[in-house]
Amino acid sequence: MAPNTSRKQKVIKTLTVDVSSPTENGVFDPASYSKYLIDHIKVDGAVGNLGNAIEVTEDGSIVTVVSSAKFSGKYLKYLTKKYLKKNQLRDWIRFVSIRQNQYKLVFYQVTPEDADEEEDDE
Repeated sequence: MAPNTSRKQKVIKTLTVDVSSPTENGVFDPASYSKYLIDHIKVDGAVGNLGNAIEVTEDGSIVTVVSSAKFSGKYLKYLTKKYLKKNQLRDWIRFVSIRQNQYKLVFYQVTPEDADEEEDDE
């Protein structure tokens, strides 16, 4: 039997993160976020080894990660949460999946504490 010569083509995966909500309020800087991703993404077990495998671009309030190497949405979520914690934003902003490979940073929904206390008294 002849050897199998068909090779798997590299799958290009595009992940987008919409950071418009925190950016409009002035608490989030998309340029520093994309720089953080470039500095901290690991490729083949080494940080800063992006090469041609992964490309991070920032276009206004959209940060796009294009990958031909193995890269998951969970890893992007992990790095984003780490960035938010470093900048002390983790208590107010969360990373939400909109669709497959599309994510968004949104503020937590905060209910006033006074309204809860009034309802309990009645």
